[in-house]
Amino acid sequence: MAKQDYYEVLGVEKSVDAASLKQAYRKLAKQYHPDFNPNNPESEEKFKTVSEAYSVLSDAEKRERYDRFGHQGLEGGGGGHGDASDIFSHFGDIFGDLFGRGGSGGGGAKRARRGADLQTELTVTFAEAVTGTKKDITFERHDVCGTCDGSGAKKGTKPDSCGTCRGSGRITRQQGFFMVQTTCPVCQGQGVTIKEKCGDCTGQGFRRVQRTLSVRIPAGIDDGMRMRVPGEGETGGAGGERGDLSILIHVEAHEEFRRDGAHIHIERELSLSQAALGCELSVPTLTGDEVVTVPPGTQHGTVLRLRGRGMPRVNAKAHGDQFITLQLGVPAKVTVEQRVALERLREVGL
Repeated sequence: MAKQDYYEVLGVEKSVDAASLKQAYRKLAKQYHPDFNPNNPESEEKFKTVSEAYSVLSDAEKRERYDRFGHQGLEGGGGGHGDASDIFSHFGDIFGDLFGRGGSGGGGAKRARRGADLQTELTVTFAEAVTGTKKDITFERHDVCGTCDGSGAKKGTKPDSCGTCRGSGRITRQQGFFMVQTTCPVCQGQGVTIKEKCGDCTGQGFRRVQRTLSVRIPAGIDDGMRMRVPGEGETGGAGGERGDLSILIHVEAHEEFRRDGAHIHIERELSLSQAALGCELSVPTLTGDEVVTVPPGTQHGTVLRLRGRGMPRVNAKAHGDQFITLQLGVPAKVTVEQRVALERLREVGL
C-alpha cells in the first residue's frame, strides 16, 4: 500500500517552518495519543503515523531527501522506521510540553510542583473605589505541616523510596509501538511511600490554615476586576513554589452616579423655563457640588460633559469624565397660577 504524503499526514504545506510543523504535530499527537484513546488500535496507528511523519520532516537532512525523492529517498537511510526508543528520544521536549513533565528520558528526579492558584472575593464601597483603600482579606489555604516539615511521615521517621517506580514517580510501559510513561499508581507520583504517617497532617504533608492578608485596593478599581497576589496560593510541597491568590472585586453601586468604566453619569431635570431661557444648575461631582451653565434652548436629552471629573483610571494619573443628561420635566399637576401662565404661553406659541 502506498504511503500517505507526510505533509498531508500533518496537514501542513511543504513550505511550513519548524515552529508551525511542531505545532501541527503536537495537536495531532495529543489527539491520537494512546493515553487519551485506550484500547483503540486505529488511534494508535494514527499516532504512529503522525510521529513517523514528524520524525522525518523535523530533521533537515531527512526532509531534504524526502522532498527530492519521496519515501524511496528514506529507504536504507534511517527514515521513519526507527525503533520506539529512537522516536521518543527525538520527541522528548514535545511529550514534556504535552503532558506537563520534563523530557522523556526514562527516570530522573521529580520536578518541583507549583502550588494551585486560589480565588476569593472582596467587596468595596463606591467611595473606596474612588480614593483607593487598604482591606484585610481572610481566606483558607494549605501550609506545610510544621510537625513533619512536609514529609508526611511520623516525627522521627522518614518516607521510603517507592519500590514500584524506584523513586521517579513514573512508570514506563509498552503500548503497541511506543513506550508510554504514566504516574505511578502506588505513590501517586510522589516517588515515596509512608509507613508511619504524621498524626497532625495524616500523611499529607500540609495542613489547612486560615490566613489574613492586607491588600491595597487601587483608586479606580471597577466591579468585576481581578487582583492577583503572587505567592499567596496553595503550597507546592517540598521545593515547589506557591501558587497565586486571585481576588475578584465587587464595587457597590452608588445611589446617584452610574458608572461606565472610568466615566460617570447622572441625570438632572429641567423645567420648561429653565430649558427655554437657560440657567445655572448645581450638580454633584466626586469632589463636591459644581455649577454648570445650561444654555438657552436646551433640548430634552442634551448631555453636558465635565472633563476629568470621572473616576481615576487604575494605576494612572488620568481620570474619566462626568456626563450630565438633562431631561425636560412635565408636572403631573399644576396650580391655578401655573395654568394661567401656561395658557398665556400657548397663546404666544410656546
